[in-house]
Amino acid sequence: MKIVRRTLLLCAVAASLAGTAGAQNFGFGGAAGIVNDVGGDVEFSGFKWGDANGWFEYKMEKSTVFRLTYGSMWTQQSKSESVVTTPDGSVSVPQLDENVNYGIVSVSYLFWEGFFTSGLFAGIGGYGMRPHEVPVGFEPFADEKETVFGWHAGVDGEFQVSRQVGVVMRFTYHNVSAHPHRQFVTADGGAVFRF
Repeated sequence: MKIVRRTLLLCAVAASLAGTAGAQNFGFGGAAGIVNDVGGDVEFSGFKWGDANGWFEYKMEKSTVFRLTYGSMWTQQSKSESVVTTPDGSVSVPQLDENVNYGIVSVSYLFWEGFFTSGLFAGIGGYGMRPHEVPVGFEPFADEKETVFGWHAGVDGEFQVSRQVGVVMRFTYHNVSAHPHRQFVTADGGAVFRF
């Protein structure tokens, strides 16, 4: 909950500065897409529907954008659908779901290519690990409910529909300092509106 309040506060401060800025220096957008837990094996078949986010951005310079993002990934807990060895023998753990809520701050460097803009970005933020309830008897295999630090990096692209509207594609790697350590890749598509 602290992440949400801090993100909203930062958005409010940035929005209050909008009156003093030039045209199209500010924008907001939203995207949704797929997520893959890449902490173990990396497989393209691991991508499943389950990421949504919204952001507020400020164009600091011609090629540099500062972005505040809040989102949520719907994924599985670290021991979900695995076989765990215990002193009493092997246990097949059922599917254990969780939400990973995040509030992140990014800086993006843009490359203008006519009607298309590509970019590289990176940043830091907070991640809220929110495991769903687990079936009786599987509590020892559940992830902890915790709020932790993480960093992210990625690439994005934008097709300009008009001076104010763009269609966005974004691939993001999230490295989360949870217990156990988690890593995710998201692939999202969405839109941005600038003012």
